[in-house]
Amino acid sequence: MNIINQNEDTIAAIATTPGYSSIGIIRISGTLTHNIAKKILGLIPKNRRASYLPFKYKNEIIDYGIAILFNNPNSFTGEDMLELHCHGGPIILNSLLKYIISLPDIRMANPGEFSMRAFLNKKIDLVQAESIINLINSNSLEFSKESINTFNGKFSCKIKNLINTVNNLYSYMEAVINFPDDQLEQLSSNHIVSKLDSMINITNKLNEQVKNNIILRDGIKIVIVGKPNVGKSSLFNALIGYNNAIVTSFPGTTRDVLRHCINLDGVIINFSDTAGIHNTNNFIEKMGIKHSLKEIKTANHILLVVDSNITYKIEELNYVYNIFTKIINNIPVTIIRNKADINNKNISIDKLEKYHVITISAKLKKGLNLIFDHIKNLYTKNNYKFNTMNKHRYFSVLKNVILHLKRGKENHLYYDILLEELKYVKYHLDSIIGNVYDDDLLDEIFSKFCIGK
Repeated sequence: MNIINQNEDTIAAIATTPGYSSIGIIRISGTLTHNIAKKILGLIPKNRRASYLPFKYKNEIIDYGIAILFNNPNSFTGEDMLELHCHGGPIILNSLLKYIISLPDIRMANPGEFSMRAFLNKKIDLVQAESIINLINSNSLEFSKESINTFNGKFSCKIKNLINTVNNLYSYMEAVINFPDDQLEQLSSNHIVSKLDSMINITNKLNEQVKNNIILRDGIKIVIVGKPNVGKSSLFNALIGYNNAIVTSFPGTTRDVLRHCINLDGVIINFSDTAGIHNTNNFIEKMGIKHSLKEIKTANHILLVVDSNITYKIEELNYVYNIFTKIINNIPVTIIRNKADINNKNISIDKLEKYHVITISAKLKKGLNLIFDHIKNLYTKNNYKFNTMNKHRYFSVLKNVILHLKRGKENHLYYDILLEELKYVKYHLDSIIGNVYDDDLLDEIFSKFCIGK
């Protein structure tokens, strides 16, 4: 797609959800916006002022509504923009839109094209643009708040400050190389390392923030695992609040992964119930266990369910835990001692070496509050502890930034190598906010938007 040429067109689209509603909105952006206003409204409305006017379809009034004109550059897209707020019947909206795009040199907007133009016209950066779709698709209040903060430029500001720090060090090192005879203040080796360490620390904090936002956006994936017949499915049903998994006294009832999400004080929790892991010759059970092991690898946290008659000896817990040690890759684990009602154990939460151990009765739904409180304590804002298996754009880019900063630190005595590493650092940081980009990246990002946004 030739983005630059397309950006010269005047575009129009319905910005509200299809169907019948009280209000529908048509958005128009581009150099011919004033011409469209004259055709539809019979006049050019006052800038940035809501005007109640008749809407005309081929010189016949088909509705009355609110028109708001935003003259460039003070609009969302940075171009002349017009919003028509009319009644939300599809006949009215579609008739008006069809008439508008039938006018010379006007076309239908592509998905996300209004936001893309805002980016290309430097009204927002790429991080802010991506926060728009995050806000639209938000499934929790906490993530909505984070998306608004990102749209307001808080994350971008941190990236820009880091770019300035990189630029300052790069300019100085370049000057030392190019003008060795000038009386430039020499930075000590320790000073250079200190600056690089500071940038690595800042980047790590940025990546933690990204990981926190991924948790808020996608939720925390908690996988329930254990041997057969320890009450995994009973716990799953109790946690999600209704009977989704089949529960029987026969081991191996669960053959496939069951999933359900809940909203826990603004954070989405995705629970997975898995087949009991044990040695078996049953082909179907083997398939279920294979799916369980695959599910475990993608978990943010594991609830390992054991029978509450297991005593508080770490070696007895470890024999259950050892089967997972090769695949969990440092995923946090909480031990759930179930069936307290059968074994006359007290409902409690304790710490045993590196494990939290929670004793509950899934059948009687006792101790569930301890599990929920434990999860909230682990995953409250700015205190997320989870594995980093994700493909978020910022996360992968910031990993590259850290890699090149560390390489620069290793070679800080060789200024030409350090300069090259800093060049890569700056490129990757610029790519986050959109100082550098290619058409494919923009297509990938803005194609996720709806038409009209």
